[in-house]
Amino acid sequence: MDFSTLQVYKKRFWLNPVLFLEVSRIKSGISRCALPQKVFEPDFSVCERLDNSFARYMNGECGVEELCETAEVVEKTVFNSLNSALIKAVSELDLRLIPVVVFANRVLKRELFYPEIQFFVCKNAADLKRLKKIDREILEGKIEFGEGRDKLIRIEGEILGYPKCCVDKYIESKKAFSAESRLIIECIEYGVFDKVLEAFKKSQIISLPQFFTSNFYPCSVECKWAEKVGLKIEEWLGEYRDAFRLWSMLNVLYHLVVGYKASKAKDDFGRSLKNYYSSLESRDVEIISALSPHTADLTRFANLFITRVLQPGENQKN
Repeated sequence: MDFSTLQVYKKRFWLNPVLFLEVSRIKSGISRCALPQKVFEPDFSVCERLDNSFARYMNGECGVEELCETAEVVEKTVFNSLNSALIKAVSELDLRLIPVVVFANRVLKRELFYPEIQFFVCKNAADLKRLKKIDREILEGKIEFGEGRDKLIRIEGEILGYPKCCVDKYIESKKAFSAESRLIIECIEYGVFDKVLEAFKKSQIISLPQFFTSNFYPCSVECKWAEKVGLKIEEWLGEYRDAFRLWSMLNVLYHLVVGYKASKAKDDFGRSLKNYYSSLESRDVEIISALSPHTADLTRFANLFITRVLQPGENQKN
């Protein structure tokens, strides 16, 4: 970490540790963009305006052109409503925060259009223009949904610095077993969940570099390329490496909680998990139960948790 960046980290890091851990991929040269989850939240009225415009589009009351024009207005409006301290922190790192409205859903297997505002941090907007162009072409029917979605996932994976093998596996999951379900099973089979639970019970901080960010699914829990990305981030962060390690541990615990909830279901996936979760000790279940309410906003919980562990005095004062 160069001197000027270190000074910004020392001054701003504890405003939002997850944000700074995410942008470290850019500053360390791993990626061109970062996509922090639930760090920047749009104003409700802005979301409502976007939803109303999309409803008009779905009802045939306006076309793609008008919908995209509204999206551009919303992008500018939402930027002006965001936390100015965090925007200032991003700019001090010579980076830009850019809201982007997307319509083609990349998460679900089925074809689905729904407006979502994503917040990219990047050096320039060129890569994001590629995403918006393909997203619009899918809306217009110029590209078949599945083909377009795969293109969007590949571009996002490229600019976010994800290993190609992991991106390929994620695209494959859209036609087969879901990436999250596969990862949960692997975390059980390879003892990853057990390792993290044991660390939490012993108040230890351990390194799980392949889980370097949320909403990322390594092609395998033993993926060397994903691990290499995480280790490079960890090394670059220097004195903030323990914050990164805690973040990776919480990302694993998130999947642990999702699996626990799924094990209660009576479908094939739930039954495949039941033996593992029913074998856990009571202390393990307590950890899962304590984290469970926070999985809807993992970023907020991670910021509080990382601060409490690494800056206990500051946490008590605040």
